[in-house]
Amino acid sequence: MFSFLKNTQVRLAKDQTVLVFLVIAYVATGKLGLMVPSAVPLDSPAISLVWPPAGIALGAFVVLGYRIWPVVLAGSVVLYATTVGPLAGVLAMATGNTIEGLLTAYLINRFASGRNALQSPENTVRFAGLVILSSTTVSATAAATTMAVTHVVSWNEYGAIWRDASLGNMTGCLLVAPLVMLWSSGSTSRWRPRRAIEAGAVLLCVFLVGLTVFCGFPNELKGYPLEFLCMPVLLWTAFRLGRRSTAIAILILAVLAVFGTLNNHGPFMRSDPSMALMMVQVFMSMTGVMTMALAALGSEYAVAEAQLRELVVTDPLTGLPNYRRLVEVLATEIARSNRHDQSFAVVFFDMDGLKRINDELGHLIGSRAVCRLAETLRASCRNTDTAARYGGDEFVVILPDTDEEGARVVIQRVHDRLAEDTDKPELAVSAGVALYPRDGGTPTTLLSAADRALYIVKTGKANERRRGVVAIQDWTGLAGAR
Repeated sequence: MFSFLKNTQVRLAKDQTVLVFLVIAYVATGKLGLMVPSAVPLDSPAISLVWPPAGIALGAFVVLGYRIWPVVLAGSVVLYATTVGPLAGVLAMATGNTIEGLLTAYLINRFASGRNALQSPENTVRFAGLVILSSTTVSATAAATTMAVTHVVSWNEYGAIWRDASLGNMTGCLLVAPLVMLWSSGSTSRWRPRRAIEAGAVLLCVFLVGLTVFCGFPNELKGYPLEFLCMPVLLWTAFRLGRRSTAIAILILAVLAVFGTLNNHGPFMRSDPSMALMMVQVFMSMTGVMTMALAALGSEYAVAEAQLRELVVTDPLTGLPNYRRLVEVLATEIARSNRHDQSFAVVFFDMDGLKRINDELGHLIGSRAVCRLAETLRASCRNTDTAARYGGDEFVVILPDTDEEGARVVIQRVHDRLAEDTDKPELAVSAGVALYPRDGGTPTTLLSAADRALYIVKTGKANERRRGVVAIQDWTGLAGAR
């Protein structure tokens, strides 16, 4: 009971920390966004072409659920309370932002697989389409209507306010929400040093390309389509580093693009700063959608390739490594043994009476018997050992750093586990052992030596049966004992 209460307190404390951080991030990024000028000059800025809070709210709704709407509403109220002024306007705009986030999250959960929306190209495109659809409806309409009704702007400026609000929400959702959704779920894989170095190099290239294209560094190059330089580094990130790194790369380029454009640099520079900023936002949004779709495609390909590799080297019935993988492991173990001047054992197992089981009880029971033996071998081996299916009812176990006595211990363990198995029919095995380098120097010669030792055992058992012996206690063939 005490442990349950303690775990509950830890979980609640963690949830509270996340929610507090959500409010802080919402307000802080909103303040930064409001520093960007809009198309309509306002005494108290409340609309921006750059609106990261929309992406933060959407990502939070998709990841944490609809229950956090009071937190998003509170953050929006705090943000607008220092800008809009009248309480009615604050509540109306904050409510519009919250409803838009809820609506978009619902549509993504309903039509684009929710948290998994960015794991496939199809759902990534659906995600973008739903974001564009919702960002041009609720929040932008609520903001423009509220500001017009409260006389913050005239009705003649309604269209410009609506356009800026919808574009800011759209880019915020398309560029920031993927980052929240992807990085909120922890990754179980760790990068090797070489992969980490490549990631650092890629992100450095992204940063340098962003400076070159959008910030005029080191030299201002006008009249050239420099924006196309973004695609090679983004494709590199998408296909080599995956979706999470791609979301970071896109956000870095977007930040540099906005910064450079506001300082009159880059290919989208115009006499009207608002028009230039709108072009940048549209360009980065579309580039981000396409790149995230390609990153999802690359991740799907990597998963399919890993599954295919696993199928190639795995026996489909037992789940153990197959003959192809067995030969690879033997070759690797031989190379390792040569480096460290150590021996290892190869044990060849053969199930006794599988043909009788198939003939009397059927092949389904026979296949189940083969799987039972595979499970027994797997349970009898160490983590460093390799149990593989050679073919049919024959199995091979590779025992690194093991001599004849160690091989006998493993074989006896297999016999004991089979004897304790209460499933029917009862199973029994014969085993032959070969040692490296005594009995062979290649995978083929080692397997042949263990097979010959097994043949001696099988022959001895057959001779004993013909003489009427019912039980045989220790039949372990050793290749070196011929």
